[in-house]
Amino acid sequence: MKNIVLKSACAGAILLASYSCDEASTVIDAITEDSEVATGLKSALSVGIDTAATKLHRKGGYLNDAAVKIGMPEEAATAFSAVQTLSKNETFSTILNATNSSIPDENTFIELFNGAAEDAAPKSVSIFKSAITKMTIGDAESILFGEDNAATTYLHNNTSTQLQSAFHDPVTNSLNSVKVAGVTTTSAWSKFAEYNNKLAKVIGDKKIKAGLTVAKSAGVISSSQYTSVQAVQEVNTDLSDYITGRALDGLFTKVADQEYQIRTNVDARVNDVLKKVFGRLDTKKKS
Repeated sequence: MKNIVLKSACAGAILLASYSCDEASTVIDAITEDSEVATGLKSALSVGIDTAATKLHRKGGYLNDAAVKIGMPEEAATAFSAVQTLSKNETFSTILNATNSSIPDENTFIELFNGAAEDAAPKSVSIFKSAITKMTIGDAESILFGEDNAATTYLHNNTSTQLQSAFHDPVTNSLNSVKVAGVTTTSAWSKFAEYNNKLAKVIGDKKIKAGLTVAKSAGVISSSQYTSVQAVQEVNTDLSDYITGRALDGLFTKVADQEYQIRTNVDARVNDVLKKVFGRLDTKKKS
């Protein structure tokens, strides 16, 4: 069968491009090799995605991994830091009481954020794999012999916008369902955002600002405390975009880790096409 295909291709090559049969055979071999490279890279990314999603879906997959752990949004972290710094100050306690609400626990939020990302992680697999099919043979050779995260970088550059949109709903569903101590991420964040934004408005009041300035001048509060309270700003009441972005960052980080393993560790090449294609990479590195 292979000979029939080769002869047919040879005849076509001679008619269309005036190639010899040997030249046509070389062209076919090159096309086959390039196709295998593309297949190998797609397989590597698929394996990487499956492995990454599985690891991140485990309880603590995000939370217990410093490389992907999702922390507080910067503006919210500022509020927590300010409150922690100033809550023991009598003057500032009066300002806190003016909001008529209490600040939730930061660690609870971080646990909720990461739990939502862990819950949503498996839903990314089909989205990623759909994107992988768009990788062309023309991209494959340069990616194979590129940096250790070249395939992941290609995937990120070509799919991040679509993934952000497609992953948004699964993350939102997780934010509305994953609970810690009986509270969902969405409801806990709504309470915090209400508190924080009230605090920001109170601090922004002209009379309060003037009082804080006087308190600083009188030494009632320190300059650093004054700076901390002035840094409090309103936060976005919708967490979906933030958690989606950070969850995807974590997934790409783990896919890159898996790509590196496949490139450098023979044992990570779990199928024949990976062994063959990345074996070429090993040979080139040795030459």
